Amino acid sequence: MWTSFIGFMASGKSTLTRRLQASTNRPAVFLDEIIVEKVGCSIAEMFASTGEADFREHELAALRELDPARNLVMDTGGGIVHTASAVELLRERGVVIWLDASWDVIRSRLKAEPPSERPLVESLGWAGLEELFRRRRPLYAAAADFRLRSGELDGEHLARISRLRSLIWERRRGGETR
Repeated sequence: MWTSFIGFMASGKSTLTRRLQASTNRPAVFLDEIIVEKVGCSIAEMFASTGEADFREHELAALRELDPARNLVMDTGGGIVHTASAVELLRERGVVIWLDASWDVIRSRLKAEPPSERPLVESLGWAGLEELFRRRRPLYAAAADFRLRSGELDGEHLARISRLRSLIWERRRGGETR
């Protein structure tokens, strides 16, 4: 079963994926890294040369190639929620957790990074990025089995994730809805 983290860029998906991997000894998958390795260029280069739509196709293909029976923890890209079939696949194969951070936290974290690390920061600017953040929030909420507020990533929450993921998976397989 997969435990997949969704959320806006800089919400903590990579950090929590690493922490959950370390605490559970489950393999970690960083979806963006798989795409970069397969395509042979950075995400920024891909966005510049072939566009976001092409990137989303590679993202979905990478998900489909992962073993559905593999018990893993996954860091997805921030925009994965724009592809309904990708969200459906994540939900079919496990538990989806939304890491929710405020715009102020996101902006602060992004300002600490080189702009070239995040192609949308450069192309949209801060106002456009904030608008994207606001548009994606309902998509994250609809896709997620549950939400963790960014900053609530201590050992207790990691243990809770491990327990809840099993319960959610069992209920979903039994036909129960949220």
